[in-house]
Amino acid sequence: MSFVPIVCGKKDWDKQYDQSTQYSSLYCPNCHNFNVHPVKRREFISIWFIPVFPIFIGKQLVCPTCNWRQDFKNDEQLQKVVREQQNIRQGKTGG
Repeated sequence: MSFVPIVCGKKDWDKQYDQSTQYSSLYCPNCHNFNVHPVKRREFISIWFIPVFPIFIGKQLVCPTCNWRQDFKNDEQLQKVVREQQNIRQGKTGG
């Protein structure tokens, strides 16, 4: 009788969403830095380092400093975040 270990894990890929400067250096509500940017994210369960089952495929805002993440669905939601960020920088409050 032989034993063959199966190595399982999770593999993540982040790809830059857009090269536009309006999406760079957004505000992070967790660490309060201005370096959040949008990415296309893919997460897979892997067996022997080979991605097999997708767990998540979507778009996220990510902070490289504190690893804060927030999902967004389309460009319309991303534009709304950019408008809110401009209000934050100008010192305006919602209401």
